[in-house]
Amino acid sequence: MSGMDVDVLVVGSGAAGLSAALAAAQAGAARVLVAEAEGVVGGSSRLSGGLMMGAGTRYQRAAGIEDDGDRLFRDYLQLNRWNLEVAAARRLAREAGDAVEWLGDMGLEFHPDLVYGGDEPVPRVHVPIGRGQAVVDLLAARCRDAGVDIALGRRVDRLLTDDGGLLTNGDGAVCGVAVGDDEITAHAVVVASGGFGNAPELLARHFPAAADTGWAWYIGADGARGDHLALAGQVDAQLVGHDRGLRLLHANFDRIYEAYLPGWLVLVNADGRRFGDETAPYGIMNFLVREQGDRVFAIFDHTILTTASAEGLARYKQTIPGSTKRQSPHWNADIVSQMVKEGRMHATPTVAALAGALGVPAVNLEGAVATYNRSVAAGEDLEYGKAATFLEPVATAPFYGAELRPATVCFTAYGLRIDREAQVLGNNGKPIAGLFAAGECTGGVVGAQYVGSGNSCANCVTFGRIAGRSAAALA
Repeated sequence: MSGMDVDVLVVGSGAAGLSAALAAAQAGAARVLVAEAEGVVGGSSRLSGGLMMGAGTRYQRAAGIEDDGDRLFRDYLQLNRWNLEVAAARRLAREAGDAVEWLGDMGLEFHPDLVYGGDEPVPRVHVPIGRGQAVVDLLAARCRDAGVDIALGRRVDRLLTDDGGLLTNGDGAVCGVAVGDDEITAHAVVVASGGFGNAPELLARHFPAAADTGWAWYIGADGARGDHLALAGQVDAQLVGHDRGLRLLHANFDRIYEAYLPGWLVLVNADGRRFGDETAPYGIMNFLVREQGDRVFAIFDHTILTTASAEGLARYKQTIPGSTKRQSPHWNADIVSQMVKEGRMHATPTVAALAGALGVPAVNLEGAVATYNRSVAAGEDLEYGKAATFLEPVATAPFYGAELRPATVCFTAYGLRIDREAQVLGNNGKPIAGLFAAGECTGGVVGAQYVGSGNSCANCVTFGRIAGRSAAALA
């Protein structure tokens, strides 16, 4: 196999693909090529916040935070109830901090304040100055410096194998890719092509919890069309992570991204009862709402709406350094008034009338509001422990209510099963020679429970590096 066109070929130019290409070059691969389907580098990573989870970093130490990868691993497994690829998750937890510092060593700047991504005991999320675009720009520049070639508008549609078959016997190897009739041979291939959020048919098949809400909309790149799923079928690769990914709660208003809910909203289920802390991290909220049948209601009164709108503050529990968003793009007086006029939100003179408009039992909703107001008066959430600073009474007419569903699809988590070295596993249980994968196109590393902000980007960069080094070692 000495006459290959390149040593390592990477499919996709998001954070995972660029990290893989750069790591391969740094590990000694002389000829590295990135094939990107779209006309711009970056995939969904360039549209993201670029937040990265990592433990034991110098940034944590500078902030006086004591942490390490083993602690992250324990938290990661507990939140996921061990329902993931444990060896791969351990590798992610232990090396995510190194991946953060790798980017920092190359010049990426982070805000000095770390944030909580979910329910972790200490802040682990590193926020890059310039968001995801800054991460992509840095990696792309370093790739160019290292001699990596990036070919745009080259959508890979076929994996080449040295025996021309499905590799079901485990004896063959992947030896390149094809773009139409154009074949490129390689000692190793890294698939980092992203997810399938922009492919409605695949979303319905492999992430029905998102598609079945009826309001699903995807916030990633146009190129996230599930190319990895077709490539997997060509080499009999294992696929794991069915019906996993991240969804954010959204009203049926304009499709404007809003990661968090204002803390003053009160959420009730179809029975008209509260079911949790409304300021819960969005990964946990995704789970809580799923338990309620993926259909809940936000309620509030006129006083808090006018007060919050006059302040111009969304009152999110989580604040991301560098964020310029102050007013909620959905939950403000102007938008609420418009939505009421359009019949997409209800405004009623009584809580009982609001229950009727929402279709929930009036006695239950009235009881839930009364209990909530007792919590407000006590200065303590007597049910679910929401911080007192977010407790606002639901007492002044008109009373507002709107249906929410987990409609915003952030990423998908069904994909190629990899081992701790980022090698793709075949359905026969054996590693597929010459084939590696990283990022959103993999399954099992991000579990059934999204750990929190920075989970996805950490997975991309960390396993991108691992895949690149593994591919370079083979080459």
